[in-house]
Amino acid sequence: MSEVRDTYISQVVTGKSFADVGGLWGTVNEKVSVAHTHGARTLTMIDVSPPDSELWALFDERRRTLRIPAVECMSADILTLAEAAPCPQFEVVHCSGVLYHMPEPMQFLRALRKIAREALVLTSAVTATRVESTKGVLELPAAAMLCVPALQGREREIVQSYWQGIVGDGAFGITQEVAEWSFEDFGPWWWLPTAEALRAMCEVAGFRYEAGAPSWNGNAYTLLLSVR
Repeated sequence: MSEVRDTYISQVVTGKSFADVGGLWGTVNEKVSVAHTHGARTLTMIDVSPPDSELWALFDERRRTLRIPAVECMSADILTLAEAAPCPQFEVVHCSGVLYHMPEPMQFLRALRKIAREALVLTSAVTATRVESTKGVLELPAAAMLCVPALQGREREIVQSYWQGIVGDGAFGITQEVAEWSFEDFGPWWWLPTAEALRAMCEVAGFRYEAGAPSWNGNAYTLLLSVR
């Protein structure tokens, strides 16, 4: 992905409390280091990975290598965390690569709204309104949102072929079949909104659109959102 995320974080994080939601995957994809570079007051990593996961150890190793000060680490499901009393809040929240893994994306956006006090930098994989692959062309309205479990026949072939060209077998549910869709499974890709649909979803969830830009060659979209 492009570094539009870093640009947006730099615009809002100075002197603020910062939380990175779901930033452990891939280790180097975390944005705690970016927030620190731009003067965040406090740093927190929130991830669903269990406390004994090696991902936490890898993150701490990266933190020490980059000479980042203490980071509060919270092993938690954001949906559950948002219902805690009191609910933890941070002035600036960043989240990338999570929304399309959520069976209930609006519930997830509302959870982010509950923990974000001032701003959210959100990135999600998206679908174009014209999906073209070796299997054909699929046209979608700007307001559309692909429900991955519902894809079948020619539509599935087109979408599957397209994403195989982008991520190989890395889109579980699209480029790899899911034997049984489970509401508790956050591994598959559940939804692919258009950029327009993603923006509307965020506004309904209680955010105000400030800026947005495509990334990952148009296969993802990053939003800078303020809290209404």
